[in-house]
Amino acid sequence: MARFEMTGHDRYRIDKAREELAKAAELDMSDDRAMARTMGRLELALQQLLEMLDEDGMS
Repeated sequence: MARFEMTGHDRYRIDKAREELAKAAELDMSDDRAMARTMGRLELALQQLLEMLDEDGMS
């Protein structure tokens, strides 16, 4: 598997994904609305990380 150079924007997206993951770990599972928001944020973070990999032809 080839490695690629990460840009500042790539690092920013990775940091934001980590923040969302940490927030999800502290989520009150009884709050349906908070769960839905968190799921959406995690989905977006994952999508952005996958796009970052696809940009370099690593899919």
